[in-house]
Amino acid sequence: MRLSDLTLLVTATAVAAARGRPIHVAFEGKVIFGSKTLDSQRQEVHDSLRNHCLDIGANENGAETLTGGFDGEGYHFKYRCNCAHGNTGLPFTIREAIWSAQATNDGSC
Repeated sequence: MRLSDLTLLVTATAVAAARGRPIHVAFEGKVIFGSKTLDSQRQEVHDSLRNHCLDIGANENGAETLTGGFDGEGYHFKYRCNCAHGNTGLPFTIREAIWSAQATNDGSC
Protein backbone atom coordinates (compact mmCIF):
# COMPACT_ATOMS: atom_id res chain seq x y z
CA MET A 1 0.00 0.00 0.00
CA ARG A 2 1.33 3.41 -0.94
CA LEU A 3 1.75 6.10 1.71
CA SER A 4 -0.81 8.35 -0.03
CA ASP A 5 -3.39 5.52 0.02
CA LEU A 6 -2.72 4.88 3.71
CA THR A 7 -3.04 8.60 4.52
CA LEU A 8 -6.38 8.75 2.68
CA LEU A 9 -7.65 5.66 4.54
CA VAL A 10 -6.64 7.05 7.95
CA THR A 11 -8.25 10.42 7.15
CA ALA A 12 -11.51 8.79 6.01
CA THR A 13 -11.60 6.63 9.14
CA ALA A 14 -11.02 9.65 11.39
CA VAL A 15 -13.79 11.62 9.68
CA ALA A 16 -16.22 8.71 10.06
CA ALA A 17 -15.33 8.31 13.74
CA ALA A 18 -15.78 12.04 14.38
CA ARG A 19 -19.28 11.95 12.94
CA GLY A 20 -20.33 9.27 15.46
CA ARG A 21 -23.30 6.95 15.33
CA PRO A 22 -26.52 8.46 14.02
CA ILE A 23 -29.15 9.25 16.65
CA HIS A 24 -32.64 10.68 16.77
CA VAL A 25 -32.84 14.06 18.50
CA ALA A 26 -36.04 15.21 20.22
CA PHE A 27 -36.92 18.92 20.21
CA GLU A 28 -39.62 19.68 22.77
CA GLY A 29 -40.84 23.12 23.75
CA LYS A 30 -43.53 25.75 23.52
CA VAL A 31 -44.44 29.08 21.99
CA ILE A 32 -45.01 32.04 24.35
CA PHE A 33 -48.41 32.98 22.90
CA GLY A 34 -50.19 29.89 24.17
CA SER A 35 -53.37 29.00 22.33
CA LYS A 36 -53.22 32.32 20.40
CA THR A 37 -50.19 31.13 18.43
CA LEU A 38 -50.66 31.80 14.71
CA ASP A 39 -50.10 29.19 12.01
CA SER A 40 -47.32 31.36 10.58
CA GLN A 41 -45.55 31.26 13.98
CA ARG A 42 -45.89 27.47 14.11
CA GLN A 43 -44.35 27.30 10.64
CA GLU A 44 -41.50 29.54 11.81
CA VAL A 45 -40.79 27.07 14.65
CA HIS A 46 -40.87 24.11 12.26
CA ASP A 47 -38.54 25.78 9.75
CA SER A 48 -36.06 26.80 12.43
CA LEU A 49 -36.00 23.33 13.99
CA ARG A 50 -35.49 21.77 10.56
CA ASN A 51 -32.46 24.02 10.07
CA HIS A 52 -31.11 23.01 13.50
CA CYS A 53 -31.66 19.39 12.54
CA LEU A 54 -29.64 19.77 9.34
CA ASP A 55 -26.94 21.69 11.25
CA ILE A 56 -26.36 18.71 13.56
CA GLY A 57 -25.85 16.33 10.67
CA ALA A 58 -29.25 14.99 9.65
CA ASN A 59 -29.52 14.13 5.98
CA GLU A 60 -31.78 16.18 3.75
CA ASN A 61 -34.63 13.75 3.24
CA GLY A 62 -37.79 15.77 2.62
CA ALA A 63 -40.51 15.30 5.23
CA GLU A 64 -38.53 12.52 6.94
CA THR A 65 -35.75 14.86 8.10
CA LEU A 66 -37.93 16.34 10.84
CA THR A 67 -41.16 14.72 12.03
CA GLY A 68 -43.69 15.67 14.69
CA GLY A 69 -45.57 18.86 15.37
CA PHE A 70 -47.79 20.78 17.75
CA ASP A 71 -50.29 19.29 20.19
CA GLY A 72 -54.03 19.95 20.10
CA GLU A 73 -53.74 23.17 22.10
CA GLY A 74 -51.43 24.57 19.44
CA TYR A 75 -48.49 25.93 21.43
CA HIS A 76 -46.63 22.90 22.83
CA PHE A 77 -44.59 20.97 20.28
CA LYS A 78 -42.45 17.87 19.98
CA TYR A 79 -40.40 17.19 16.88
CA ARG A 80 -37.94 14.43 16.08
CA CYS A 81 -34.81 15.03 14.04
CA ASN A 82 -34.09 11.74 12.31
CA CYS A 83 -30.58 10.34 12.24
CA ALA A 84 -28.36 13.27 13.13
CA HIS A 85 -24.71 12.30 13.19
CA GLY A 86 -22.77 15.49 13.68
CA ASN A 87 -21.43 16.90 16.91
CA THR A 88 -24.84 17.25 18.53
CA GLY A 89 -23.58 18.49 21.93
CA LEU A 90 -26.71 17.15 23.63
CA PRO A 91 -28.55 18.15 25.65
CA PHE A 92 -28.95 21.81 24.73
CA THR A 93 -31.63 24.49 24.71
CA ILE A 94 -32.70 26.61 21.77
CA ARG A 95 -34.06 30.04 22.73
CA GLU A 96 -35.73 32.20 20.11
CA ALA A 97 -37.80 35.38 20.54
CA ILE A 98 -41.18 33.63 20.66
CA TRP A 99 -40.31 30.02 21.54
CA SER A 100 -37.80 27.74 23.21
CA ALA A 101 -37.04 24.04 23.00
CA GLN A 102 -34.91 21.45 24.76
CA ALA A 103 -32.94 19.10 22.50
CA THR A 104 -32.31 15.61 23.89
CA ASN A 105 -31.18 12.19 22.69
CA ASP A 106 -34.21 10.22 21.43
CA GLY A 107 -32.52 6.90 20.65
CA SER A 108 -30.41 5.27 17.97
CA CYS A 109 -31.24 5.13 14.29
